[in-house]
Amino acid sequence: MIKRFGLVVLLALLAATMVGAGGGGEKPAEVGEEMQLRYAHSNVPIYFYHTAGEAFAQQLSTLTDERITVKLFPQGQLGGERDVTEGLQLGTVDFQATSIGVTGTFIPAVRILNLPFIFLGPKHFVKVMNSPIGEELLEKAREQGEEVGLKVLSIAAPDFRLPMNDVRSINKPADFRGIKMRTMEVPTHMAAYKALGANPVPLPFGELYTALQTDVVDGNENGPLALFGNKFYEVQKYVTLLPVVSNAGIFLMSQKTWDKLTAADQEAVMESVDIWTKVMNEDAIELGGWAIDQMKKSGIEVNQVQDISAFVEQAKTVYPDFYESLPADLRDWARDMVTRIQDAAEGIEEGDWFAGQ
Repeated sequence: MIKRFGLVVLLALLAATMVGAGGGGEKPAEVGEEMQLRYAHSNVPIYFYHTAGEAFAQQLSTLTDERITVKLFPQGQLGGERDVTEGLQLGTVDFQATSIGVTGTFIPAVRILNLPFIFLGPKHFVKVMNSPIGEELLEKAREQGEEVGLKVLSIAAPDFRLPMNDVRSINKPADFRGIKMRTMEVPTHMAAYKALGANPVPLPFGELYTALQTDVVDGNENGPLALFGNKFYEVQKYVTLLPVVSNAGIFLMSQKTWDKLTAADQEAVMESVDIWTKVMNEDAIELGGWAIDQMKKSGIEVNQVQDISAFVEQAKTVYPDFYESLPADLRDWARDMVTRIQDAAEGIEEGDWFAGQ
């Protein structure tokens, strides 16, 4: 009996040796090469694009036993948002955290997130993006991204581009009248502010502080971390918590870089995306609240519009032209998606937007 048991053990050891030598069983996972990948964004290092990028880089390094490292390039070091996205297509940049506004010129499906008041606040955003609606939107974006050399990894951050100006506090739509408001060069953003009565002025972001300081424009709109991090509070007086335009971010990867990775390393990237999304969502609320508090301490007046129905109604005029601007095969899908997103707001009480507000 003892001899027979010893023979069984010997045979088992021999079989294991044969498998390890390629004699059968599962093929061992291919070990990828060492590489340093580049992650770029156009905002300040306190911004959630950066903190989420750091968390992603740490996780990916851990999962690949430090074979893959990610170096971060903030504040447009590798170029503006459009430049970096084109770099992804060429394979000269590997990852990018960027705005929906710019990405929409490459991936039409995400343009619906540029619509005014598509979300009524952070809770509405989180509910939608964590639902089948959000999953469908992300899948559509991924399909379109692959066609242009972009791998869409995630969409996150329940943040909004808050209107800021030095003319008056915004409490009703008429308060926008005549204000020269710097916006991104995104047609839907510009149309939204025009519908509200402001005069939208697209300017390069790098010129904005001086333009505010010299009254070339009266105001701008951006997430609270960007407003604070770029010190616009030094040359502005009023900030309004109003969900005119979503400030969600999108995480893109070069398809060329993705295709170079082994299956195991691709899996490590996708697993690391989860922590990117988590940090984006958390820091948009936590750090956004901190930035608002810091601006209040600097003397900025911050108000929140509790009943936004008049703003929503006035901005509806933007929607018909928006649908017509889309590729024909996307229009019906976009109309249905927008209706589902708006319906998802039912029963939500937004309350205070940011932690510590």
